[in-house]
Amino acid sequence: MGDKYFKIGGMGLEYRIVQKEKQRKNRKAFYWLIGLCLFFAFFNVVLIEQLVFQGTVRRLPSYAEETERFREMWMSEEAILDLKEFQENYDVPLEEVLAVWMGVSEFRLDRFAAMPDSVREIEYFQDSKEWYLERQEEAYQKLVEAYRAVISDILYFPVPKSSNRKAADIYYSNGWGSERVYKDASHVHEGCDIMAGNNERGYFPIVSMTDGVVERIGWLEKGGYRIGIRSPSGGYFYYAHLYRYAKDWKEGDSVKAGELIGFMGDSGYSKVEGTVGNFAVHLHLGIYIQTEHYVEQSVNPYWILRYFEEKRLGWEY
Repeated sequence: MGDKYFKIGGMGLEYRIVQKEKQRKNRKAFYWLIGLCLFFAFFNVVLIEQLVFQGTVRRLPSYAEETERFREMWMSEEAILDLKEFQENYDVPLEEVLAVWMGVSEFRLDRFAAMPDSVREIEYFQDSKEWYLERQEEAYQKLVEAYRAVISDILYFPVPKSSNRKAADIYYSNGWGSERVYKDASHVHEGCDIMAGNNERGYFPIVSMTDGVVERIGWLEKGGYRIGIRSPSGGYFYYAHLYRYAKDWKEGDSVKAGELIGFMGDSGYSKVEGTVGNFAVHLHLGIYIQTEHYVEQSVNPYWILRYFEEKRLGWEY
């Protein structure tokens, strides 16, 4: 009886030991499973973030600075605020910010403004810039140069604001690329028209938006009295339909940003110098750059004007 009881007890003890060993192995397998799940979860998060980043950083098209998308300069009011905030927070040239942000948004900053807040942080900008420099350095640098020529020399809005609260003011809209007709022939509008609120010629002063050199001056059949100023970075700023000039400008004269160059008018649409009255009083502003394949390529001034509208000088008129 004693030996039999001992054997049964031994078997019970051995059973309990085997059970504990199985439980230990099961726990170990469970912990390994949890560890693998956590690892793959972390890996997937990193992979997804990388794919999102790679998917957001778009490849620049060949000669990006010559594409219609670049020329449209498409922004939005929200995107302008984002640009200004980024400029205030970080010491990064505006042309570089535009090259990166326009690149990752396929040249639509209104789309960029709708992306998560993280894409507007300096880290995202630096990562994106590095991506372009590693994979498309030549295209990226050309794009930076193009934005520099278009926007980086601008200091002022071209029409000062009157210090007289009762004075008339200006208005403008996005008319770049729209159809214009002269002598029954249509052509594409290559600028932005800033309209006189009172339609009075000679009322509104016009100042140079940039430093520069007078490259063209005098009468044009379509542009009337116009002046073309080349800025230091290569942009060509074209002010047309002037009523009169501020002084006797000559080609080669130096101009300072904010300097009075003339007065808004309605001259033009005639071969006869001095013709006025063929349309409402306004300033036609054109902005052009030279690219590898084009001597004069127009870009849309509208959103550039919106960006610099708060840079209106005060004036007495």
